[in-house]
Amino acid sequence: MISPLTVLKFGSSVLPSEDQLRVAVREIAYWRGKGHRVIAVVSALGDTTDRLLDQAGAYRGGNECKETAEAAVAALLATGELTTVALLALALGHAGLPAAVVDSASLCLATQGPILDSKAVSLGREPLLKGLARRGVVVVPGFLGRDDSIGWAQTSLLGRGGSDLTALFIAGELRAEQCILVKDVDGLYDSDPATNSDARRFGTINYADVLALDEGIVQHKAVRYARETGVRFTVAASGRFNGTVVWEGATVSSSLPVEVKSLKAQELAR
Repeated sequence: MISPLTVLKFGSSVLPSEDQLRVAVREIAYWRGKGHRVIAVVSALGDTTDRLLDQAGAYRGGNECKETAEAAVAALLATGELTTVALLALALGHAGLPAAVVDSASLCLATQGPILDSKAVSLGREPLLKGLARRGVVVVPGFLGRDDSIGWAQTSLLGRGGSDLTALFIAGELRAEQCILVKDVDGLYDSDPATNSDARRFGTINYADVLALDEGIVQHKAVRYARETGVRFTVAASGRFNGTVVWEGATVSSSLPVEVKSLKAQELAR
């Protein structure tokens, strides 16, 4: 019997620096202890993407070809995610949880559209499945894709916050039992809980209602993909396993955990 598959996404808000990789290690260890196979999708650490954008900006504004410049920016920003992949794999190994590394070339997440804000269209499943079979844990970069529309493969990006889309796309393509976007808040709220003490947390929330919220927590492009394909997912904080479930059903506000009978992607309408 194949073990259940959990896709975990760790963004820069929960990995602000290298020493916080222990957060991801702890989450992965928890689900491995529950008998799950795990795919960990990671973003660049902290403000790395912003710093790389600033670095790239020093070379913009001249007579450069826009297509060439955007391809170069995508290649530069990709180094942030790839660094996190390598560091997390090293941290997992140090903790006794050896992981398979599937980089962006092996992942073969094919995209279409603008090079810096692409649409995910297909995935190289075999490296992921082989990595899971060998190690039980696979670490992959979020945000990154590859575009071969000009005759060779070049790095593309899934737009700001695109690691959310990477995680949901992988979960959908592999029919994962669950996908959890690990954030620095314990779910989705109707307003910012940091500034509004009366903010209501959602136990479950419909895709359409998420799209009506500010995009700061979950990338709207990722939510639209989930709505189109029927992939349910959870937004939760590190160590808090009862977050907000985003799905096709009713939106329910609650300060208490709301149980959803099944999050298995196999049971969802595709």
